[in-house]
Amino acid sequence: MGALTAILQSDPTLLRCQLHRLAAQVLLAGGDGPPDAYGFGYYADGSVLLGKRPTGASAPLSLPDLVGRVDSEALLVHARRATIGKAKDENTHPFRYRRWLFAHDGTIEGFDRVKPRLVAALPDFLRRAIGGDTDSEHAFMVFLSVLKEEGRLDDLDLDPQTAGRALARTVRQLEAWGRDVGEQKPSRLVFVATNGRVLVATRRGGPLFYALFEGIVPCALDGIDLTTPESDPRVRPHRRVKAVCFANRLAQPGGFIEVPEGSFIAVGRSLQVIVSGLNGAS
Repeated sequence: MGALTAILQSDPTLLRCQLHRLAAQVLLAGGDGPPDAYGFGYYADGSVLLGKRPTGASAPLSLPDLVGRVDSEALLVHARRATIGKAKDENTHPFRYRRWLFAHDGTIEGFDRVKPRLVAALPDFLRRAIGGDTDSEHAFMVFLSVLKEEGRLDDLDLDPQTAGRALARTVRQLEAWGRDVGEQKPSRLVFVATNGRVLVATRRGGPLFYALFEGIVPCALDGIDLTTPESDPRVRPHRRVKAVCFANRLAQPGGFIEVPEGSFIAVGRSLQVIVSGLNGAS
């Protein structure tokens, strides 16, 4: 299985400190050795940037090792174990369309039979945007088509609950197509999406956790401890920063809360967490 981690936080300059804090808690592997490829996406100077690479490693990388020194309010990281689609850049998560990033842990069961229905339902511009052959990228296009139908695809002020409901609708549509083609095995649809301002995820058939963090004091990375004077200019930003993290593979669960099965979770710039059922029940 793959692994994913996502962060939305209030201070882009302290992302590396968040990653250092999470390094011992969050895993970038599913317990079956190094992944086939790593990918991460983030936002800087108004641009959406991607980093992708094959593992070639004897052991899984940590979050700080993979991401390095990046400043961003939002980050989406994925470690892929290939199921549908070869291990190549076009199939490495996260996938990007305009401001949106998307990653998936799991498999759409019966995808070879679902795919024709899925592709036929997409607007032409999203059909043309598909660059690889994974079920995950196709699911991303379904999510984007839902946002397009609602007139919110390019809305930077999109509220997190609307984005979460769109991702939940994506899950329901994929499951409906699966039933239509007679697929009996349930799909694992742990999806995460962000446009840099909202962060949303679904839990269907696989693990998902979230954590809320306030402050990074002490911070071993920047040499801040409980004796560091408040007059030190580094202390105030470290005390004020807030963050929400989603992850599906944990080495240490301390501070993380399990998202209920069959739910979506949504976070906006206020970093207030909303958890609702995929079918609309809170």
